[in-house]
Amino acid sequence: MFKSNNNNNNLAARVFARQIRTPAPGTSVELVHYSIFVVELPYLEIEYSPSTDIHSARRFYENLVPSCTIYEVECPDHSFRKFTDDGRYLISFNRNHQELVVYRPTWLSYSCNEEYCTSHDFPSKAKIFESFFTQMYCVSLASSNELICKDFFIYMESNQFGLFATSSSQIQDAPTSDGAVQGIPSIEKITLHLLRLEDGMILDKKVFSNDFINLAHNMGVFLYDDMLAIVSLRYQTIHIIQIRDSGNLVYVRAIGAFCREDDELFLNCSSQASDPISDFCLA
Repeated sequence: MFKSNNNNNNLAARVFARQIRTPAPGTSVELVHYSIFVVELPYLEIEYSPSTDIHSARRFYENLVPSCTIYEVECPDHSFRKFTDDGRYLISFNRNHQELVVYRPTWLSYSCNEEYCTSHDFPSKAKIFESFFTQMYCVSLASSNELICKDFFIYMESNQFGLFATSSSQIQDAPTSDGAVQGIPSIEKITLHLLRLEDGMILDKKVFSNDFINLAHNMGVFLYDDMLAIVSLRYQTIHIIQIRDSGNLVYVRAIGAFCREDDELFLNCSSQASDPISDFCLA
């Protein structure tokens, strides 16, 4: 029995997620190995009665190769970011970068089984965006003085969580505060939003004030398993945050001037203990 563990709502799941039962009696099984070219599709699930010998089974292609490009498709006036790694969602933002818009791919709406399909005129529905994608929801993320960072997006495939960022405008000549590096710009408010992409629910937020994090192309935020590392350039600090299965962002620790929680206390105690010795030597 071959089983597919891929439950994605895409072309592969819809075309190949079916079963072949009750094959012809008095048959035996012939296994055929196919080469993988472009997109590997899940195995077809085959079930049969224990008392039946299988001789042959219906054969399917394991791969589908795109052979045509459709131009001038009518699309919504959105800024499209990317597909998630598993192909379940298409991430986009509206033009004012205030709202998140998520689509579900519905994949093929037209096919041709001839050798030269480009010679045929496509039906009108093949040139409509809604024929390939279905809007799931639209969520407002940014406040009036914030914008969504369109180049930032991190996806947790295990929980189908999406991490987005909003920020206010940069201040180039920001005054230097305690611990801040001079010459680094400041952003009054940076907010990380954790969403469940299945229904668009905002699960948690994390705010950084008067800081600077390079959000372009996820350069300042890194994900390893369920741990986030966020690099603060302004304060030269790495913030470690855990993403729980419940959708909570739990602050773990900061690595900067001190690596451990008691480093500052240890250094202060060492400094105080060395003062009398220094005074004695000077005397």
